[in-house]
Amino acid sequence: MPRPRLPARLIGPVDAGSATVWLLGFAALVVVVAAVAVSSTTAVLARRHVERAADLAALAGAEQIGRGGQPCAVARQIAQSNKANLDSCDVQLDASGRSGSVSIVVSRPVRLRFAGDQRATARARAARLPADGGP
Repeated sequence: MPRPRLPARLIGPVDAGSATVWLLGFAALVVVVAAVAVSSTTAVLARRHVERAADLAALAGAEQIGRGGQPCAVARQIAQSNKANLDSCDVQLDASGRSGSVSIVVSRPVRLRFAGDQRATARARAARLPADGGP
C-alpha cells in the first residue's frame, strides 16, 4: 500500500512565518523608541521655553529698577505674555534705590506622554548696576 503524500506546504521549514514575528517585534521597538524621543523632545522644548521666559521677565523687571516702575509687575506681564506663570519675584535694591537685582522663578505646565502632567520651572536673575560717575 503506497504512503499518502503530505501537501507541500506542510513539508516546508519549521521556521516558516518567523520573519513576520521578527518584523512585528522590530516595528513595536521602533514605535516605542519614537514615542520616547517625542516625549523627551517635548520636555526639552518646554524647559527651553520656560528658561527663555524667565530670562526675559528678569531683564524686564531689572529695567524698572531706578525708574519708579514695579519690577515684579512688569516681570509677571512678560512671563504671562510668554505663556508662563511667575511663581516668585524678589527685588533687592541698594540704599539709593537706583540699582539692584531681580530674582524670579517662572513655571509652565507640560503634558508628557509617559510622565503625565508636569511643570517646567526656571529661575533667572538680572541686575541694574549703578551708573559710573565718568568724566
